[in-house]
Amino acid sequence: MIHKLPIHIANQIAAGEVVQRPESVVKELVENAIDAGADSVAIHISKAGKNSIQIIDNGGGMTEEDALLAFERHATSKLQNFDDLERLVTFGFRGEALPSIASVAKVELKTRTEAEELATLIRIEGGALVEQTKTEAPVGTSITVKNLFYNTPARRQFLKTDQTEYRHIADTVQRYILSNPNVHFRFVSEGSPVYDIPAELLRTRVKHLFGDRVAESLIEVNEETDVLSVNGFVGRPDFAKKSRGDQFLFVNGRYITSRLLNHAVYSTYEHMLDHGEYPMYILFLNINPAEVDVNVHPSKLEVKFSNEKNIYTLLNTIVRQSLFRHDLVPSMRFRDEEDTGPFSRVRMESPAEQQVRPDTQRDYSQSGFRQSGGGTDAPYPRREVSTGNPMDRESIEQLFQSLEGAYKPTESAGQESSSPDETVIYQSERPASESGLIWQFHNKYIFTTIKSGLMIIDQHVAHERILYEKALTLFENASPFSQQLLFAHKFRVTPSDYSLVEELLPDLKAMGFIVTLSPPNFVQVEAVPQDVRAGMEERILEEMIEQYREYGRAGESGERHKLAASYGCKAAIKAGDPLNAPEMQHLIDELFATRNPYVCPHGRPVVIKLSLSDIDRKFGRTS
Repeated sequence: MIHKLPIHIANQIAAGEVVQRPESVVKELVENAIDAGADSVAIHISKAGKNSIQIIDNGGGMTEEDALLAFERHATSKLQNFDDLERLVTFGFRGEALPSIASVAKVELKTRTEAEELATLIRIEGGALVEQTKTEAPVGTSITVKNLFYNTPARRQFLKTDQTEYRHIADTVQRYILSNPNVHFRFVSEGSPVYDIPAELLRTRVKHLFGDRVAESLIEVNEETDVLSVNGFVGRPDFAKKSRGDQFLFVNGRYITSRLLNHAVYSTYEHMLDHGEYPMYILFLNINPAEVDVNVHPSKLEVKFSNEKNIYTLLNTIVRQSLFRHDLVPSMRFRDEEDTGPFSRVRMESPAEQQVRPDTQRDYSQSGFRQSGGGTDAPYPRREVSTGNPMDRESIEQLFQSLEGAYKPTESAGQESSSPDETVIYQSERPASESGLIWQFHNKYIFTTIKSGLMIIDQHVAHERILYEKALTLFENASPFSQQLLFAHKFRVTPSDYSLVEELLPDLKAMGFIVTLSPPNFVQVEAVPQDVRAGMEERILEEMIEQYREYGRAGESGERHKLAASYGCKAAIKAGDPLNAPEMQHLIDELFATRNPYVCPHGRPVVIKLSLSDIDRKFGRTS
């Protein structure tokens, strides 16, 4: 038998689409406050919104009649007919939020307009009106939502931990703070202020949210076309992170998620980022509302454009131009014919013309090699060698193309990420350290001789492997060694990251980080592992926070190798760091003391060998 559902049951079912967690309530009520013209919004939560959520604004308020009507389904002041959807500039328009929230919680509403002396007070529990009266209150609206999902226990048990629900709320509040710089926001959790940010310029607001270092790394975007205008900021490539999370797209003031637009921005960073890195950006697109459909999903996070290809192309071009103006877009570089980079063309001379020049006359400023040899700091004298078959740049490139096949990872190497703790025994051919023949090439690779030929080591991934295994050892032994910082380093994080650091403290301590928290949103580093270079502690912690956000606690989830790999990657020496001979030799010694010296924690090769026979073959030598 078919029958019509009671209104309160229908509302509870509908609430499942609109109200999924406490963050959904905060989102809907903050949007209502902004739509009401408020320039001051306060958000108070208790127990991550599970116990109570209160939103207070100084907007226009509602009359008693409108306040009662607001709790009826599909009651809205935003639409009169379907065509109004094409001119929509407000956040709300369906009239579903308040009745959905009131059907699964206990709600108290106080509201007053400028024309009224007294405010209206309405209490609703589980969708039923329990009180309606007059009271004193300032102009604006205050809504308190208590005991969310109290009458639908099955829904309540699906909520995550308080820390997780809090982070969802903090992230949402952050987006509204970014998209409404003309509004004063105050965010309070458990009676403690998290944010108290007055109306201000967007860049100043970014500093408040992310700190000075992040704000200074952003490049301004400000372009207008006939189709759309784009303003905001994009991050420099060197401040990219290994995980998503700092990408903010707003269309007509509304935060959205769009694979299309994200790709339009990401593709402008092609060849500027390592694989798996993501730039930060905060971009506001203003488009004719008739060209955007915001009624795609109940959460309103997804939108559709009438001309997606055009929007994609324009956004991509605008971001690319902004990067280009700061010399951040790769461009073709044409060398002089005689400039063959680190390998100079060999000039033909007769033996009589060969000279040994004094060491003091040598100029290595244009050379890609740093050389050490024979246990002395004096470089080998340069001699221009006579040859009947000079080797040009093309030949050199062909020679090094053969290196691609010189490295063949073993099966265990390919399984690095799945079983990083296994000890792999290698019959490795170590460099002949007693010969002292070690070169650094372009401050990136280490060249050293071995019995069978030549070994090339990527200095960054080599050090990454070393630090990764050291971190795993610290996890296993629980005996970290820390070096005290001369001055403690204090920096700002977002409320969401602050909560993550709080959970991450045991793992950080196990690795040698001594970190204290300073409410509301500051982290102070007092000591670091002995391998962390000065000034790198903030970047390393940021990367580890991102890994934690993605994979969870190392000790609890069995993902400790991901945390160790993140630490190793950020703490390791970088491509471009010059090393002297003892440093290179020490790096090699430590590398070949690891359990797997040939592959970094992310699966990249560390070492490539080029046999003497391969080199002979390239030179056409048969014996």
